[in-house]
Amino acid sequence: MPLGKEVKVMQCWRCKRYGHRTGDKECPFFIKGNQKLEQFRVAHEDPMYDIIRENKRHEKDVRIHQLKKLLEDSSYYYSDSSTSSSSECKEKHKRKKKKEKHKKRKKEKKKKKKKKRKQKSKSNESSDSD
Repeated sequence: MPLGKEVKVMQCWRCKRYGHRTGDKECPFFIKGNQKLEQFRVAHEDPMYDIIRENKRHEKDVRIHQLKKLLEDSSYYYSDSSTSSSSECKEKHKRKKKKEKHKKRKKEKKKKKKKKRKQKSKSNESSDSD
């Protein structure tokens, strides 16, 4: 121990400096860390990492396969009943547009009423002050 200072003979895995360990507060990467190095370290330290990664890939592939199959089935169904379903879709679309127009009209009426109220209140205030 030179001059009363403790010397640790160990290397930090995050910053690669000597004198402290990975989790110590002395490390410049204590809070944020070196992300690439940290991922590499986790991958090589964890024996289950590869198995977990393969399971995720497999689940993703299975899900993609299921969605493709569903898409094919729905397109097959759509081609069989295209005449009836297309007319239903058109009707739904028309109803939706009608509702939207109705909502717009209501909003416009409310805005007009608010403007009229403001104008009335302004005119009343000006007449009161005279």
